[in-house]
Amino acid sequence: TYLPGSPRASFAIAGGRRMGKTTLLRRVEQELRAGMEQWRAGGLFIIPIYMDGHVLPKTPEGVWGYLLRQLQTWLPDLKAPPLADYAAFQETLSGMLSTLSERPRVVVMFDEVEGIIESSWGVDFFENWRALLSNTPEMSEYVTAVFAGARDLEALSNDITSPLKDILEWRSLRLLDSEDAYALMQEPIDTQWPLSFLQAAYRETGGHPMLIQYIMQTICEQHPAVPEESLRLAVKRFLDERSWQFESWWTRYCTPLAQLVYARLPDSGETIPKYMLVEEFGSRVNDALEVLQHVGIIASEDDGFQLRFAGEMFRRWYRLNGSLLEDSKHDLEVHRRLQTVNPNLAGKYLSAWRIYEEHLPNYSGVLVELRGVLELLVDNRAPREQVIASSWFKPEPGNTEPTLRQRIRYMALRQYDNERSKELIHDYNLLETQCDQLAQLATKAARTASGMVHDFASREQAYRALKQWDGILIQLLPLNPELIG
Repeated sequence: TYLPGSPRASFAIAGGRRMGKTTLLRRVEQELRAGMEQWRAGGLFIIPIYMDGHVLPKTPEGVWGYLLRQLQTWLPDLKAPPLADYAAFQETLSGMLSTLSERPRVVVMFDEVEGIIESSWGVDFFENWRALLSNTPEMSEYVTAVFAGARDLEALSNDITSPLKDILEWRSLRLLDSEDAYALMQEPIDTQWPLSFLQAAYRETGGHPMLIQYIMQTICEQHPAVPEESLRLAVKRFLDERSWQFESWWTRYCTPLAQLVYARLPDSGETIPKYMLVEEFGSRVNDALEVLQHVGIIASEDDGFQLRFAGEMFRRWYRLNGSLLEDSKHDLEVHRRLQTVNPNLAGKYLSAWRIYEEHLPNYSGVLVELRGVLELLVDNRAPREQVIASSWFKPEPGNTEPTLRQRIRYMALRQYDNERSKELIHDYNLLETQCDQLAQLATKAARTASGMVHDFASREQAYRALKQWDGILIQLLPLNPELIG
């Protein structure tokens, strides 16, 4: 409507590799061509031009000359030199358009513009397009454009210096919802599939257009009698023969932070609130989520406030091959369990790691936060009155209240004090011995931390303390929420 119509508008389409940008542009070109006679009856001469970024010349003069030659197929009298700077392009085209008996509308569709964006002349080229689309009265009314690209194009929408920022309508291609995915699986081949099959295929692909097309092409080649079995074989074939595609997504496009965020998504497929990711990774998590949605491996719900992984196919590959570009500083599982017990615990734990990541003369603040984690955890999981009421409690010499060691011992035993755990633990005496040893270790670590709080701690000492506490906390914290009494 907006490309050939009035008011006119131009667009930027950003989407990950194989997300459907080329298909979209070719469909727009097809529809413009199909409707040409109808537009022409209203006095408008539509001229659709598709420009493939992979075959464009490598200079601005080459690109402007290439565009003129494409226009020449519609305007035979147009003089189209092989090379033309922007001034020559504008002069050549405006002179021709002004002589036409019909009102023209040139619709230029640039596919894969990364090469232009990355070039030394890219900014000037887009400045020329800004002038062409909005600041050149003798030309602007006659021209609209669509620029399609991947991550680099999307970044221009947030760059305040981008010449295209405020003159284009910005759109991002994301995963298909179930309704559109079902249509893609059925309409092109005029086939109705069982709902159970459609749902299974959607879970596997997550709604990624490229994966859907691969799966359906493979299945149709097999002439399936049992669609669900054909789906299983198609998924296996992709992972066997084309897992390099997932490797490329993971290593080329996912930043280290994006990888950490993806690793944090629940493996069950359930959603995680965005605020929890922000608390854990900071405000930069928004950039990471944008990358992951751009690639097409996460989905958002509830207006973006809930996130989950998208596509069992990629998740299956990730479980086997998804090593992180940069090792996680903090332990994701420790943080998850602390968050389950008390969000304040998780906050203090992250604070300790963030202090470590700073460049400081003294890292004793790390020990302050670690001590705070233990104090809060003990208060939450081992209240004094509960420790005193336990059958084994006996004040240690010189004390009337439970010592820190006793409270940690109580906390270690507590998470196994339920019928489910007793069914799994055959030697409860051995368990008590292990809890005693853990209590001794944690107590010693706490005393060391307290001793360094008001002293000097090097970065290396802080790191050793953090890793030691990761090992201690993972043993003190329940694996599952239902084990929290």
